[in-house]
Amino acid sequence: MGRATPVCFGDRFFWAYDVGLGVLFAEAIHFAEESAPDRRPLWWSELVHQMRVHAVVGASMAVLLDEFSAEEQRALLGWVSRAGTRLAERGGVDLAEVAGWNVLDGQTIDLRGARHVAAGPLVELGRAMSDLVDDVLDPPPQGRHWYFGTPAGRVLHGG
Repeated sequence: MGRATPVCFGDRFFWAYDVGLGVLFAEAIHFAEESAPDRRPLWWSELVHQMRVHAVVGASMAVLLDEFSAEEQRALLGWVSRAGTRLAERGGVDLAEVAGWNVLDGQTIDLRGARHVAAGPLVELGRAMSDLVDDVLDPPPQGRHWYFGTPAGRVLHGG
């Protein structure tokens, strides 16, 4: 599962397709950057930088939601929710659009050969992140794990 990133909160987690997570975070960063620079909390730049890193490195590191303060979690999940809405309004993103994104130091997101990323699985991934933090995400069957953000949407993996 080299293309999967664990998204964790406490002892609970699910897997996210790194392409889906990258696109969702990159779009969420646009909302973060819309906040007035003089009204940004002290933690703002570090959180946005972490989102950029996660968007680019993909499956190389876990997203540890419980390492963020409650205020940071609210901001991140709010940006992700708004990003999902915007992506749904646009019908997802295509390779040409993503190729023009400067997510981190001139790097963009590797779509792994995809020419289009549909919005539905990304919206579902964003909701799963919120549900994980709120402890309302349906647990997977014993010995299996949820996998969100794939082109097919949520799937069960393992066992």
